[in-house]
Amino acid sequence: MPEAKEITAVTLSGGVSCDTIKVNWDNGSGVIKRALAQLRVPGTWEADVDRILAEGDAITMYHQLTPEFVPKLLGRNDEKLAIMLELAPEDMSEWRQQMLDGIVDPKIGSELGTVLGIWHNKTTGAQLPPRIENGKKRLYDLRAGAFYGGMAKIWLEYEPLISTCAKELMESMECAVHGDFSPKNILAGPSGTWVLDFEVTHQGAPVFDLAFMCAHLIIKSIHLEEQKDLLLATIANFLAAYKQQRGEVPANLGHHVGIITAVRVVGISQVKYLNDSAKLKVIEKARSLLNGADLL
Repeated sequence: MPEAKEITAVTLSGGVSCDTIKVNWDNGSGVIKRALAQLRVPGTWEADVDRILAEGDAITMYHQLTPEFVPKLLGRNDEKLAIMLELAPEDMSEWRQQMLDGIVDPKIGSELGTVLGIWHNKTTGAQLPPRIENGKKRLYDLRAGAFYGGMAKIWLEYEPLISTCAKELMESMECAVHGDFSPKNILAGPSGTWVLDFEVTHQGAPVFDLAFMCAHLIIKSIHLEEQKDLLLATIANFLAAYKQQRGEVPANLGHHVGIITAVRVVGISQVKYLNDSAKLKVIEKARSLLNGADLL
């Protein structure tokens, strides 16, 4: 790229946390990301922009573990707090949007469970990059404080349970945790499946990755009534494949799923596609999980 004579750039949707630009040059392409200090949400939600460098470290680490499921890191500029990633094949698209369009493939759940199990296994007891090993501030700013701390103030009757779960996230150092393992960060298509957006990666509790994905899929199963059975099968496949790799699913998974599910309806990070009836059903599901109900 430095010797390219012609460069074009197009701004992409970077979600709430990043500026993202697609760049094309003579014989190549990539995606440049820079983290925002103030996230694109109503109200104040700030996070350290150094997380973009942690994302670069995480991409390198995860690509080495599962190269077919993670884009390559093409470059980084630590001074300008920017990274460049491999551009996804054109036949890949966001898995979240596929599901919202009514297309649900439970096999993707199996793929993701396998990938996540490999990541958690291979990073348990391993020496991790310093920014990931010391990633608890990002976890607090973006998840444990914002999500769990916020819900503890909204649902006071569950405050002791939510605080216990938040403490687990902040104290555990079991393995590398993606921290944003959700359908919006999955690309899928004929070319394969990719996982993206690693800026919340930290050393912590594996239950969080499992709960984050399950919560999003449960919400989709309530929103998409005609695809409910396929979405529940996707969750079952996800957990079964994870068990094959890891041998266990944390006993308190349901509690974490309940908290994250609630956050997406009444907390700081609410989904926009639910109608009032679906919101009530999601709230009921979240409360049941916090009360000890089975996940499926």
